[in-house]
Amino acid sequence: MLAEHQIVAAMRVRELLRTRGGAILADDVGLGKSFVAAAVAKAWQGPTELVVPASLVAQWKETLARFGVEARILTHDGIASDAFVPDPSKKRLVIVDEAHAFRNPTTRRYDALARRSIAADLLLVTATPVNNSLNDLHALFALLVADDALMDAGVPSIDVAFENRDRESIARIVRALVIRREAEVLPAELRFGELERRVIVHPVAPLPIDALQFPLVTGAPLLQQFLRRRLESSEAALLESVRRQRRFYERVLEGGRALTKSDYRRAFANEEDADAVQKLLFWDMFAPREFEGDAVAEELRRLDALASAATNAPPTKRQLLEDVLTDEPTLIFTGSAATARFLHASLKRSGIATARDGRGAIDAFCRGAIDLLIATDLAGEGLNLQRAGVVIHYDLPWNPVRLDQRNGRAHRIGQTRPYVRAIYFLPEKDQTGVMATIAAKNRVRRRTLRLPSLPPVPPALLRPRVARDAAVLKLLARGVAVPGELRRRHKAGIERLIAEMSGEYLDEKRVKELLALVGATGTSGAEAH
Repeated sequence: MLAEHQIVAAMRVRELLRTRGGAILADDVGLGKSFVAAAVAKAWQGPTELVVPASLVAQWKETLARFGVEARILTHDGIASDAFVPDPSKKRLVIVDEAHAFRNPTTRRYDALARRSIAADLLLVTATPVNNSLNDLHALFALLVADDALMDAGVPSIDVAFENRDRESIARIVRALVIRREAEVLPAELRFGELERRVIVHPVAPLPIDALQFPLVTGAPLLQQFLRRRLESSEAALLESVRRQRRFYERVLEGGRALTKSDYRRAFANEEDADAVQKLLFWDMFAPREFEGDAVAEELRRLDALASAATNAPPTKRQLLEDVLTDEPTLIFTGSAATARFLHASLKRSGIATARDGRGAIDAFCRGAIDLLIATDLAGEGLNLQRAGVVIHYDLPWNPVRLDQRNGRAHRIGQTRPYVRAIYFLPEKDQTGVMATIAAKNRVRRRTLRLPSLPPVPPALLRPRVARDAAVLKLLARGVAVPGELRRRHKAGIERLIAEMSGEYLDEKRVKELLALVGATGTSGAEAH
């Protein structure tokens, strides 16, 4: 059931699991990484768990059934509420699909995965391990291995390599733990056509966003930038945010209190706008202060003027979209649910649906019942939609990897057309900085994942980094006899356990239990030498 390039990848993953205890499968979008992961699970002798986005559970069940694999499936958000205690006596395999969702160590889902991967081998599957910065990749490596695990590869400390932005050491880490191939590895019978790119520049209506003063918070320019971003998507998206903001100002006048941070988050953000909100709404701008009713009333009048101008603005961008639509099955990706609803209602087309209508709309597109599917990035990962011959990026995302993910729904194994058309709508002026941000992030990830040839480094010249973790130092200060094995830096899950123990009573039994978990996390570079 596997192609040759997938067999090679599965063998390499199994070897990394045996020698390192973890691996990142980062083949380019569309090369069949889920099949590789399923083959690895089939060969695994022991319990297997899959952690996947909720939208891909059904697809993964089909894949596992196809390979005859029994595994427990959990969702990205569900693992945080799933009770778990690591058991070093039971060797487990944990596979994480779309693993770039775990690039932030401060989130509950990251903490849950770190703990779940204690005493387990871990396979992270993602075509886009670098989303925003090198820190993304560092966080993934921390889930896989201890800080000194790659001494034999010439890296005494993974932490130090990333702290110092040591390009050569980072390249060694990537070479040691990441499997990354592009479409060139495909055999002739599986190769899919080219990606034909086209750019459409659209004007953005000059609406009076700058007139808004946001009298209840500081940081008005950032909020204005957020609204400009909504306007770049569509007048409908802007109007939705204006209506929300207006409702909250009305509540202020009725209740006589200033807005809170959560009020503003509800006013401006929904799940599709999460990236933009994180980019533009910094919570330190929200300082409680007195307000004047006249100032709020004046702001309401400015919001009304903005809404009127948006309502009467010509739908130029939508017209440009209508001009490029053909009879070919097409995916349209927007950054806003309001824009998706607007296009669904206003495009003069039959056989059209939005992915927000549920799995039924996606299935209808796949079987040919409809030819035009409008989706937000909630449908931009993992789905096989190679029936499409055109992918339209109606809105640019802040994160360039989402562009790859969107294209990969159609530009993948199984696509029989000589080319897939990718059409990008770009605003005439980059007022929000989205294009500059995309370019900068692209430079980082391409440079990081490029693998230069490197000379070997004699392991005998290397020394593991001495732990400087505050939790270990706290234990030492309390006079606890901390064994040498615990003074190293470990996988993220072990580090979290040590941090917890630093505030608790420790006896010999608990230290032995922790050492057993450490011993079950795999052989480190320090131990190998």
